[in-house]
Amino acid sequence: MAMAMAASKLLFFFCPIFIYLLVLSIAQADPLYHFCSKTGNFTNSSDYKSNLNNLLSSFSSNTKIDYGFYNDSYGQNNDKVTAISLCRGDKKPETCRSCITNSSQVLTQLCPNQKEAYIWYDDCMLRYSNRFIVGSMEFGPHFWMYNVNNVTDEKEFYEKLNVLLGNLTNLAALGDSRRKFATGNATTENSQQKMYALVQCTPDLTRQQCSDCLNQAIKLIPTCCSKSQGGRVVSPSCHFRYEKDPFYELVTTTPPPSPAPLSVLPPPPQATPAPLSVLPPPPQATADAVPPRASTAAKIGTAVIITEYVLLTNMVKF
Repeated sequence: MAMAMAASKLLFFFCPIFIYLLVLSIAQADPLYHFCSKTGNFTNSSDYKSNLNNLLSSFSSNTKIDYGFYNDSYGQNNDKVTAISLCRGDKKPETCRSCITNSSQVLTQLCPNQKEAYIWYDDCMLRYSNRFIVGSMEFGPHFWMYNVNNVTDEKEFYEKLNVLLGNLTNLAALGDSRRKFATGNATTENSQQKMYALVQCTPDLTRQQCSDCLNQAIKLIPTCCSKSQGGRVVSPSCHFRYEKDPFYELVTTTPPPSPAPLSVLPPPPQATPAPLSVLPPPPQATADAVPPRASTAAKIGTAVIITEYVLLTNMVKF
């Protein structure tokens, strides 16, 4: 009887741990793609390995950054490591840090001794190198994915999609050094096909670099995603994605407070009575009505899981 009670307590103790690990394993899906460069190797006992571990650890433990972009270097001379990590612009800080932690662990296992490596997830990307990569627009290696389901009116759909992606590219490129990210949606007039799109650049790029990178990616649509209801092109410096259903989280915009009304000045006191005519008081000052911006309704739902995807890669050799 005592043994049965002890076993029951032990099972009760391990059950929450098992459930936590199960949820964690489900949440950490397989990466979309990874790439191990052949530009150089290191050994497990090298300073480069130690510098890499320190740098990646500093990313995932940094709670001061809440905008999802990390970049830094660690070490000196030939053992210096530079890394960049970017989370999708609609992801919360805790989701972002979790993705970076997981990416660091997985990438160093997939590329155990390569000095330069890349990995992409839905929520984040991570790359590191023995060369300085910050502020450099790099389109390779890149890859694309597309949905095997087709649109009903290809011509009308892609005309509307190109306009939408062009507008979003301009918005993202105008972002600051913390975030270059934009989302939007559109509907075709005749076939009433809905589309949702997302574009993003690493915010270390200039406005022109961001535009160039996204435009280069968008030009691949006829090659990668012809007739498809959804698709994406992903590179180290930028990426875009579109789907017929919502797949990103919308952020609520709080309307600004209404401007305070201007105080109305009383008319100036009349002068000492005299035979002079009394001037009428000046007109009262009124404030122009400034309508507050309409708030965008929050629409945070479960992410759309698209299983019918085909992955194609197009790698650039260094």
